[in-house]
Amino acid sequence: MELGYFQKDVLIEKLAKKFYALLGYVVPESYRMQSATHPAERACVAMAFTAIEEIEFELANDDDTEIIKWQQGQSLSEECQYYFCKYEKLTLTLLTSPHTNMTRVEVYLENTKLYISEKAISPQEATEELQDFISTLAAQLQTLNRIEF
Repeated sequence: MELGYFQKDVLIEKLAKKFYALLGYVVPESYRMQSATHPAERACVAMAFTAIEEIEFELANDDDTEIIKWQQGQSLSEECQYYFCKYEKLTLTLLTSPHTNMTRVEVYLENTKLYISEKAISPQEATEELQDFISTLAAQLQTLNRIEF
């Protein structure tokens, strides 16, 4: 996320005035901190710039993306392999049979089954289909989040 020029300008003024107030000083609402010449006021503007840059950097940093991996579970038989992963209230299970090339995927929200698929596809293809389902579900739930009465 990157702020527009005017959004950033307004935020710099607001933060600089807040930082200046923390030092015990007050300026009129119409006062432009970015035009100041006093060293303490200029320092508050610099702190506001730094704070905004740090926030934008953190929001743009994708390195913190959490990777959720399948964990191998206890196989139910020699013909089937069982995998699972748990993320907060979601539980995902994948059961695959290399002999029949069948893969079954289930998604539970606590005790409620949300998704089930059983097809003659590889575990990788089943995982990709599952990702598509979850992405679509997330987008639809985001829209439903705006329900009003």
